Amino acid sequence: MSTSAAEFTVQACMASDIGCQRESNEDAVAFVCPDDADLQQRLGVLAVVADGMGGHLGGEVASALAIETICRSYFATPADQDPLRAIELAVLQANRDIYRAGQADPALAGMGTTATALVLLPTRAFFAHVGDSRLYRCAQGRCSQLTDDHTLVEQMLKDGLIGAEEARRHPLRNMLLRSLGTVCGLRVAVQRCDAPAIGDTFVLCSDGLYGSVEPADIAEIVGSLEPEAACQRLIELARERDGSDNISVGVIVIRAIEAAGQALPARHSRPAAVQ
Repeated sequence: MSTSAAEFTVQACMASDIGCQRESNEDAVAFVCPDDADLQQRLGVLAVVADGMGGHLGGEVASALAIETICRSYFATPADQDPLRAIELAVLQANRDIYRAGQADPALAGMGTTATALVLLPTRAFFAHVGDSRLYRCAQGRCSQLTDDHTLVEQMLKDGLIGAEEARRHPLRNMLLRSLGTVCGLRVAVQRCDAPAIGDTFVLCSDGLYGSVEPADIAEIVGSLEPEAACQRLIELARERDGSDNISVGVIVIRAIEAAGQALPARHSRPAAVQ
């Protein structure tokens, strides 16, 4: 990605693993970098993680539908629409599509999914978020959580009803207050963050990863390994420490363009499974 204000290349890997105990993978991931240079400059690149729920079939359907709808809707954004508003509308469209699918098929009734979507543009970054999948930003050996978990326990923590250590082990820590597809109306958390800076690494993940892998571990791994190797190591670590849930992670690194004025070819990273 290159403009007069910013020049950098984005290297990304997205990976998802069934874990050690589940019979199916209800997570879904995607990274989209448009081939069209003008579209890339206008809408940037998009990374999404979704963690489905609703049983073997429902969870898989919900997360896959969320990914497909968010990616398609966002990159169909008209030229006169603000990208920040566009990603919010894309997530809202995914909510409607999942809700209608659940209403239309009794086998899918009650299905839903989390969704965390990151957009990187040459001079800005922002995200849309529903549920308890997370987005981190890592730099200089430190990892900061950008999203808030939409869970009962997180709300109890904010209200001062429990402490941080109790929240980590609370039996209701995975009870969602907000998810895609479970209700017709939904409030999406949309937020701007600091513009991409060379050396930054953005990490998206489902709770199957962060439930057993601490932010300090994430920062160390993404700071020392290339994106694909970092994804593999993070999943391996989550499996070693727990592995009771599906595990999904995306690692997106901001690097300097090697030569001044060098054109950046379109780069794609497809969802990958790590066994």
